[in-house]
Amino acid sequence: MDTSLLVITALLGAAAVATGLARRHQARKLAHLLDARSTSVAELLDLQATVVEQMGAGSFSERVKLSGEIVCAQPLTAPWSGEPCVAHSNTTTSLMEVREERTSTDSEGRTRKEVSWERREETLETLERRCSFELRHGSQTLTLDPTAAELDLDKVFSEVEPPHGAATFNTRPLGIRREESILRPNGMVFVVAECNDSTGKLQLQAPANAGLFVVRRGNEDDFSRAIRRWRRVWMVSTWVLISLAIALLLASL
Repeated sequence: MDTSLLVITALLGAAAVATGLARRHQARKLAHLLDARSTSVAELLDLQATVVEQMGAGSFSERVKLSGEIVCAQPLTAPWSGEPCVAHSNTTTSLMEVREERTSTDSEGRTRKEVSWERREETLETLERRCSFELRHGSQTLTLDPTAAELDLDKVFSEVEPPHGAATFNTRPLGIRREESILRPNGMVFVVAECNDSTGKLQLQAPANAGLFVVRRGNEDDFSRAIRRWRRVWMVSTWVLISLAIALLLASL
């Protein structure tokens, strides 16, 4: 029995499990999207007013999906690009080459050593900031707290600085990459969130329990197609990996 084939089979099996979990995650996202009720800012404000009148403040809560325009009176300033935004993500990555040494033995028992340099990346720091903003539709607005939301960010800055340190026996520094992505404080967005007035003011926020919280450009159809596409990709990947694992397992017996 070839041990190396068994190791590869185990790795393929683990990869199949990972892709299967990714497919299930996309399926859950689609279910949450379909469960959320389509609405508008005006309808939510009217509905909450009715609920408050009948049941009192803090009684309204619903999973919803709607579109609106981002409005922010005091946006953040992205530190590297200097652009205004309601959210920014900054990542600093170390680029390097790492010395890899492999030893192999041929059929005649002769040992051979191979040395190669492989490129690696190491994240040094990630900084993220977000601020609340208003979602406007027509003349009415609703506060949105983007904490914990899945945001659709645009990359606005990418720069590689020369390496700072000297090369060692095992590493060669290539430089430091800085990247910045933002959500601009204007334009239309599609939102899936929980709308409630538990804080005394009606707002869109992360669901109290498991659920979908997304702020992205485009519309519901775009989002639904993207989820379905990734679900198909992960499903096909899972079956391919399982098929390869079974073929290698049979070959090793």
